[in-house]
Amino acid sequence: MAIAIAGVATVLALGLIYEQVSRRRDARRPVPGKRIELDGYRLHMTDTGKDGPPVVLVHGAGDCSYSWIHVSKQVAPFARVIAYDRPGMGSSDPGPEPTPEQTVQVLDRLLDKAGVTGPVILAGHSLGGLIARLYAMEYPHKVAGLVFLDSTHEFLVRDAKFKQGFAAIGVALKIMRVLSPFGIPRFLGNAFGAIPMFGHERSYYKQQLSPDEYRQWKGIVYGMFARKAAEAEFNQVDAHLRAAENRMNAAPKPQFGDLPVAVVNNPGFGENWTKMQQELASRSTNHIHATSDRKGHSLQMPRPELVVNAIRHVVEQVRARGSRTLAERE
Repeated sequence: MAIAIAGVATVLALGLIYEQVSRRRDARRPVPGKRIELDGYRLHMTDTGKDGPPVVLVHGAGDCSYSWIHVSKQVAPFARVIAYDRPGMGSSDPGPEPTPEQTVQVLDRLLDKAGVTGPVILAGHSLGGLIARLYAMEYPHKVAGLVFLDSTHEFLVRDAKFKQGFAAIGVALKIMRVLSPFGIPRFLGNAFGAIPMFGHERSYYKQQLSPDEYRQWKGIVYGMFARKAAEAEFNQVDAHLRAAENRMNAAPKPQFGDLPVAVVNNPGFGENWTKMQQELASRSTNHIHATSDRKGHSLQMPRPELVVNAIRHVVEQVRARGSRTLAERE
């Protein structure tokens, strides 16, 4: 028994050293873009590409802007593209609780502080799609187009299985946070490629990035596993669903009028999921919808070309319409 305890203690001690050395190495990597000060904490953002209606990438729950490196590069030649990390995610400092009100206000204040003027195109993935819809309904005069990527749908607000799945992810993230100081999530990811939330996508993403970019992305993901912000975002998904449902029910039909909207979804969640994505697209009379042929919720990794094409379509539509906003819908 004593030998077993000593063995476990040795492994944990080695894990602590491994994790601390790795974190110091991660901290030495330069952070792309800049950090914007908001009420005592800093939000990380990148701002690249050409002039024109800014495309704002809104990441999913527990994710970050580093999952969009390749998409940002491919969008930059034809549009201005902004990617940011919500508080506590990616390279951003911890901040306020990610309630629906806060996620919308934080985005608006970040764009204001960064000097982003004129209407924007919001490209939201998963929870980011809900945030994009809430933002569009709160600030209709600031939104000229929407792109929804496997967006969480309001119909799920009463789906028990969906809620159980998100609760399970929250528990898994809590376990990862407890294990993180001992280097266990990092070891599993580096040795076996087992990175939670990116099971289908990791190998595709590795092909899209340079070796340095891929190492930085992994380091950022391991860092998020060590913090509480990812758990908090998953815990707030239901609140975002209810807020979006209230907005949907109160809005005129179709909800987005003739605003340019593009929807892309992955096929892995089944036929009902695809039907929900079709319904989401139908909320505008000016929409396109595509379903990927590869599984993976973070579909910008297995099928980045579908995401880029959807963004390109909306950018072209917005330019043709003179950046007419949701407030000016027909």
